[in-house]
Amino acid sequence: MGCRTEYCIAFLSIFLLSCKEDSDNKDQNVPVYSCMPVTNDWESSQYILPYRVGSEYFVNQANCSGFGHSNFWSHGYDFTMNIGTSITASRSGTVGWATDGCADGNTACTNLITIIHDDGTVALYSHLTNGGVLVSPGEVVEMGDIIGRSGNTGNTGGLPHLHFSVHPCNQLPGLSNAGDCPTIRVNFRNTDPNPDGLEPKRFYGAKDF
Repeated sequence: MGCRTEYCIAFLSIFLLSCKEDSDNKDQNVPVYSCMPVTNDWESSQYILPYRVGSEYFVNQANCSGFGHSNFWSHGYDFTMNIGTSITASRSGTVGWATDGCADGNTACTNLITIIHDDGTVALYSHLTNGGVLVSPGEVVEMGDIIGRSGNTGNTGGLPHLHFSVHPCNQLPGLSNAGDCPTIRVNFRNTDPNPDGLEPKRFYGAKDF
């Protein structure tokens, strides 16, 4: 499915709105979403890092680290990557959205993939490169499968990276079935100990799983 401009612009607008301070949100009667703890043991997490085993990448932003990771988008990770880096499924599931066709450097349009898991939660893989969406809606993928290639589309701040977050449903802002689907805090089992999730400003290597 191609990237529809009206959806991508709406996605960007809501993303920017979420970056405002909580006090501003209250004044505008916009819901405020709290920073929540991880509740599961990292060693038995259902998630692995969204890149190939044996590789490592820098976490530029992590859970509740401010900037683009606050309020609605509090929980999630930005992995700094060169354009074209292979992205893998962090958890098995069925592809929900697969939008492509946005050029790298276009801040008003984002290439992305969502994968729906068997418990209804959804992983978002965003900022992919043009032509970097390698799966289609309805396709079943297994944990560790290559699903796309990283890029520099959408609100990246000019830094090519992969945005990864998990949500309670597939109705994300800017998509045609948008709903209230804020982020869920997760950790990963195939890397260094991360009971509270990955820490910002450090590298994490992907180990066998």
